[in-house]
Amino acid sequence: MSLRSLLSYAHDDGAVNALASAAAPGAHERAFVSASMRPYLLAALLDADPARPALVVAGDDRAARDLAADLKAFLAPRLVRFYPARGVRYESHLAPPPHLVGLRVAALDALLEGASADTGAAVVVASAAALCEKVPDPELRPHGFTIERGGLLDLDETAAQLVACGYER
Repeated sequence: MSLRSLLSYAHDDGAVNALASAAAPGAHERAFVSASMRPYLLAALLDADPARPALVVAGDDRAARDLAADLKAFLAPRLVRFYPARGVRYESHLAPPPHLVGLRVAALDALLEGASADTGAAVVVASAAALCEKVPDPELRPHGFTIERGGLLDLDETAAQLVACGYER
């Protein structure tokens, strides 16, 4: 269920508009908002300029995940992605869990894609720890591909693309 219609109340509120002006690029204002109102207020500020991509930083992965879920409810159909920490350090030589790799790649790709005419630019919610981690060279990242419903597939080509994405036969 989308909560986007509730954002019109925030856009009509003078205090929210004043905060949006104070949060303009280059401004150095701070606002202290209760935890229960934070997703709603952030969604209202982000909705003011849907063509502008946004990076929202939370204290830890759990808070970032929860905030991303809340922002999805308010900003749908705008794309909101969660950028988690890897879960393991690069120096450990352990591979991070595949689902975390997928979430990280999806968030980075969403920022690279830019704004869509239908949905606007992506919003990425990350923890401070996730932002402190190294990001590998884009050439080393796995790239996805799209399969369209009702489209024809070349099985050999699809198998090759799946192998390029890291799947094994």
